[in-house]
Amino acid sequence: MPPVASPIARTSGPEPLPNSRTGPAVVVYVWEYPLRLAHWALVVSIGILALTGFYLHYPFIASETGTPFLMGWIRFLHEAAGMVFLAFCLLRFYLFFGGNHWEGWRQIVPLRAAQLREMTAIMKFYCFLRPSSIPRVGHNSAAASSYIVVYAMATIEIVTGLVMFNWLHQSPILTPIVGWIPRFVNIQNIRLIHFLLTFAFIGYGIVHVHLCLLNAKLEKNGLMDSIFTGYKVIPEDELNDEDRDAIARSQNGKQP
Repeated sequence: MPPVASPIARTSGPEPLPNSRTGPAVVVYVWEYPLRLAHWALVVSIGILALTGFYLHYPFIASETGTPFLMGWIRFLHEAAGMVFLAFCLLRFYLFFGGNHWEGWRQIVPLRAAQLREMTAIMKFYCFLRPSSIPRVGHNSAAASSYIVVYAMATIEIVTGLVMFNWLHQSPILTPIVGWIPRFVNIQNIRLIHFLLTFAFIGYGIVHVHLCLLNAKLEKNGLMDSIFTGYKVIPEDELNDEDRDAIARSQNGKQP
């Protein structure tokens, strides 16, 4: 794991925003490579799943003699992207327990009163009832908690997708796992749930990008760059005791 750099000087523009910070800062390796890989693999697979899913729901391209098996290829792409989505969801689930301090499940699930208070304050900021957000090294409590909803939706998409896949192929592996579900939920309702959740993912993606851009502009800590590089530039006075302990463990090569 790359070491954390020594404190560096923070700089700001000629007209800093009201909550801009200046002073000593540290470069922190927040998002490790497996998490960044999972993030972008999920983004790409969701895009492919949405496009192919729309076609499977409503075949808006008429296949001519040049491509006699267009629907088959679209279905194959959809199923292949679905398997990629499943694989990287499992990787992200592993990182909840095997990742670093900022990737772990304790940063996602709001178990402490302080997290709930922070979530309330951040939601006030998003609703224009508070002048500034609450900067964090990893996810703030509101953003982190939203991932609970996202991964719940992902779980439903995976289960309903596997049910429909097994409905067609009668897999000896999947049948004992999901083959019983159509006995209680009509397969057409399962298909409808699977399709409608696509719009929930698209809506979440739009809000997610907007809020990331907003926080990146206000906090000026490399938020948008970090999902590519893994690094953020954090003012020293924003590091809490847990952050400092996590940084010390990473410098010593210990598992957070």
